Order: sequence, then structure tokens, then C-alpha cells
Amino acid sequence: MNSVTGVARAILAVALLCAGPVIAAPETKGAPAEGLRPPADILEPCDKLPKAAVTRLPPDLSRWATVYCTKFGQIFNANDTHFGAFPDNGARATFSAGTIDGKSGADAAGSYFTSIAYVDFTPQELQALVKIDPISAKIVNGRPSKKLDLATNGGKALTFLVIDPSADPFWVFPLTDKGLGSPAFFVVSSADLKRKP
Repeated sequence: MNSVTGVARAILAVALLCAGPVIAAPETKGAPAEGLRPPADILEPCDKLPKAAVTRLPPDLSRWATVYCTKFGQIFNANDTHFGAFPDNGARATFSAGTIDGKSGADAAGSYFTSIAYVDFTPQELQALVKIDPISAKIVNGRPSKKLDLATNGGKALTFLVIDPSADPFWVFPLTDKGLGSPAFFVVSSADLKRKP
């Protein structure tokens, strides 16, 4: 897992203190509501992947996310009805199996997810998180939370904490051995984006 730098932790702490007990909704004005799929020229049929590859997500996760098969390996992304982005720079919240394994470009071809788990964060897990990362108590603050695990055929994994995924928008934080990581990203429905002035 990635470790959180002291600077990132300090920025997160200041942001939380300024935001109060509730995390402010991200600014979504100008974010694209259409064309949420990857470019057609990089998509490939998923039936070419080995049987161990994850090609379907659990129903509660597929409400907002999907996996795409591309000529550069498989990617995990918000689906056709949702938009996920990092608020600081607007970059799409897309996770490539190849990149997780340290590969890029053509070298990532053939990379795929062997497991994508999406389960409730238990009260015990939340208590453990707050114990190692007291700042997380302000973020979690009694909200329903899910744990999202992405594992690749290269043996690498990423874990995220999804805060109240029934909200629109909601936040997703990387988890590290020191607690919440940075940067977090938000997910918003395209319907909500269309409602924004």
C-alpha cells in the first residue's frame, strides 16, 4: 500500500477542519456529463481475457462503476452514468490494472483484475482506522461506508474507503497502512451534473 506523506496529511487535516463535520460536495461545474466511456479505439472485447479476469461487478458496485477491457489492459472506472474525478486537477478517477502493476503503454496489455471486492466496512474496521488515523473520524462520522479492493494478475492491490455511496456525489479515499491516503476522488451521477447550472 502507498504511504501518506506528512504534507498530504496536513493538507487533509486543514481541509477537514475548515469543512466542519461534513465534507463539502466537490465543485462539478464544467465536468463532462456525456462521453463517459473510454475512447472506442482503445476498447476491446472482454471475452479475450483469461477466465480469472473480473468482467462483471457486484450489483451495488455496478450502480456507479464498471471495468473496461482495453488494448492497454483492463481499467476500473466510473460507468456510463457516473463521473469520477480528482478535484485538484480534474483528472478522471481511472485505475489501470497495468499501472497498478507498474506497467504502462503497450507493456500493460494483458493486465487484468483477478478480484474486485466491494463489502461493508465493519464497525471493527472503522474503529481500527480511527485508531491509526484519528482524522478519519471526521470523514467517516457515522456515514455508511464500503471497502473496495482491486487486485491484479500481477499480484498487486489497491484498497479504498467509499464514504456513503448512496449520496450524490460521494467520496472515495485510498487506504494505507497509516489510514486514509491522498488524493481522494469524488463520484457524481451524470444526472446530477446535468442539474448543475
